[in-house]
Amino acid sequence: MTSMLAAELLKVRKRWMPYVLLLVMAAGAAIQIWLVGYVSWRQESEVEFQQSALRGFALPWSLSTLLDIGQFWGAILVGILAASVVATEHGWGTVRQALIRGQSRNQYLAMKLLGIALIASVTLLLAFGIGVCLSVIATSVADRPITLDVPGGPSGIDIVLMMLRAGYGILPYGLLAFCLAVVGRSTTFGVAGIVLFMFGEAILLAILEGIGGVGADSRAFFMGHNVSAILAANRIGFGDYNTFAPRANALASNLPDPAVAALVLGLYCLAFLAIAFVIFRRRDIRG
Repeated sequence: MTSMLAAELLKVRKRWMPYVLLLVMAAGAAIQIWLVGYVSWRQESEVEFQQSALRGFALPWSLSTLLDIGQFWGAILVGILAASVVATEHGWGTVRQALIRGQSRNQYLAMKLLGIALIASVTLLLAFGIGVCLSVIATSVADRPITLDVPGGPSGIDIVLMMLRAGYGILPYGLLAFCLAVVGRSTTFGVAGIVLFMFGEAILLAILEGIGGVGADSRAFFMGHNVSAILAANRIGFGDYNTFAPRANALASNLPDPAVAALVLGLYCLAFLAIAFVIFRRRDIRG
């Protein structure tokens, strides 16, 4: 199993997609800290909007904003990576070769999934680290104290939990793209599916919220609404913050209980995994 995982990691590292993923996420962190946060803070004259912009780039509030945009855009980019890794080997016709060498279908798909997860995790952590470094610089340039000692400020353990919550919010979308790529055997199908789903779901959730009543209650069955419930636990203080993720700041009072949300997302993950493995096991694989 170790040699199979090492081989899978080698194949993924040889692709250009993980490096593009890192560059895009690092660029996104820079846009959030400097353009959406610092520049807006310098240009705003109203105190309320100025404070929202400040929380968009200054520590420790920037931890929440970086993880917020990291979850949304990271979910899309991880989905693109997953779809590319899975579907490319179907296009090359190398899946059958791997299976006839002794790997079971479950092992093949599990190693593929584990390799994607490890590479994506390292890449996202590096991008988050870059964002934190940029936030330290921007906070210093703004002549603000670099500290975690603010009302509702996080401890070291809290920061780890915040990162785990954001990562858990990425997981169902990555598995959705993985499932689509396995079912469709096409990178385009997986990539288009996850991009359309992410933006379509965000638009639909906004419409349901506007409708109110039963429409608003039905949001509890959507992945995005439950992800927002988990991310709401990452908020530092009660003020809003500037972010270029296309959704409103998560407010715990308007969202499901985080434990229930985690359970719903876990059920989605299991469903996507089950569909992918069942279809892959029953499919006729040709060279």
